Amino acid sequence: MPFIDDYQREFKRQAQRGRCLHYSNGDRCNEIVSAHSIQKGGQLNLIAEEGHVYRLSADLSVLRKNNGLPEFKKIGVNRASTFAGFCKHHDNTLFEPIDNFPLEPVKKKIALYAYRCLCREYFVKENAVAVLTNMKDHPDLDESSRSLLAASQFGHSLGLAGLKHHKLIFDATFSSNDFEEFEFTYFTSKSPCPVQLSGLLYPDYDFEGNYLQGLGSYEKPLDLITFFTAPVNEGWAFGFAWHSSSNRTCTPFIQSLAQRVATGGKVEDALLRFSLSCCENHAVRISWWDGLHEALKAAAIERMYLMMHPSVPAPNHYLAQGCEGIASWQYEYVHTTLPEAY
Repeated sequence: MPFIDDYQREFKRQAQRGRCLHYSNGDRCNEIVSAHSIQKGGQLNLIAEEGHVYRLSADLSVLRKNNGLPEFKKIGVNRASTFAGFCKHHDNTLFEPIDNFPLEPVKKKIALYAYRCLCREYFVKENAVAVLTNMKDHPDLDESSRSLLAASQFGHSLGLAGLKHHKLIFDATFSSNDFEEFEFTYFTSKSPCPVQLSGLLYPDYDFEGNYLQGLGSYEKPLDLITFFTAPVNEGWAFGFAWHSSSNRTCTPFIQSLAQRVATGGKVEDALLRFSLSCCENHAVRISWWDGLHEALKAAAIERMYLMMHPSVPAPNHYLAQGCEGIASWQYEYVHTTLPEAY
């Protein structure tokens, strides 16, 4: 299949096309590194077994083998979650406060986790636009396939424009060294941690199934929230962070999680459900996943398939129910800038 081969080569070429996304990048950014979007020392090494973790794979060969379903595949921690999005100097200096120290309820540290989430997604989206732009007129495509790729390229371009909007806001906060406009909520756990992740989301429905914003609206930029796991002094944390310019959507989104828990839902189930539904950048402890009951594995994979399938609309209750009983850990405490929510 020449198109498939060319597509995979182009995808790999773009992923290896390094550039520095630091807010003050320039000529000195001449040594691009494979930056970890999930911290290696304090997070990946926490769950690695013999130097490896599982990551979600949805490449074409996997999808063909599994009738369209993704699967978890083993990868070394040196390669897990990496992207060529920063030069060595900026990666080392900018993220030193979170790479070498545990998370604390300090807005600058929260902003650093959020910025890394945003830059990783920006890098991935920019690559996707480039791949689709270069491949949509491939000579092996029929008219229907060419139209499908052109539509996908248009959609990814709109997504990249939204990320550019938010990156300018984030860049300005780092340039001014003023992080007061960042909001956050994170939960801490002393339980063994089998899952680490980072990502971002334009929330469309909240944890109770209520409508928040329409993802098909392009009249103004959508509100955005980032999420991540992080080491803390005793254990680890699952966190959300956003800039106050997205308060209109993100504040009720986080408040709905508190309401879900107040009415009997488990925060562990809710956050694991969120992770499976809204993130493709995972690192998973191998023995934990292998030890799950097959029915729980199937529920997790089916949820990820539902959320990544372009022609299957997500139900409004996708964060309100499903995948209960998979999380084997417990959160003990919450830190938040929304004290009225918890």
